[in-house]
Amino acid sequence: MKKVIAADIFIIVLVYLYYPVFESEKISYFIIFLCFVVLCFSIAKMYAPSDQENYESVEKEIDKKYAEDGIFRYTNDGFYVKRKKTTEWIKWDHIVSVYSFSIPILHRARQTGLEIITDEDSYEFTYENTPGIEKLTDQLISHLPDWKLDSPTIRDNSGAEKTILFQRNHISNI
Repeated sequence: MKKVIAADIFIIVLVYLYYPVFESEKISYFIIFLCFVVLCFSIAKMYAPSDQENYESVEKEIDKKYAEDGIFRYTNDGFYVKRKKTTEWIKWDHIVSVYSFSIPILHRARQTGLEIITDEDSYEFTYENTPGIEKLTDQLISHLPDWKLDSPTIRDNSGAEKTILFQRNHISNI
């Protein structure tokens, strides 16, 4: 970028020194104007915070997140969740419902995540604190039929929002 600025200034100096060489004043003014525009944009790009993310870097980061198991280990019948000191087994067939939730925190931020309700227990996983939740979401979509992406969002008085993503049609005692 600094080379462009130096070349631009050099061209402006040459135009001023050899001003009478050009047949028309309009050519000289046009060259000076173009150099001034290039100079302004070059300086602005140099001092403005540049966008460090491009499509490829974002794509790599997303692929890495979807490849990471995090606290989960998957099998054909279900998945394991590592919680504190224990590891719990959740079968795909035992999942009763899956909710997406969003809870306001001090009216400044929101904590979002997934709530999985099984026949035995319920689990809450937040996007901010649960490594591997992106892959969990992908696995839930592929293993649970009838995923509801157009369900209405329910909001309570505190501002918490909950959306049902999956509900088992028949609930049985297994």
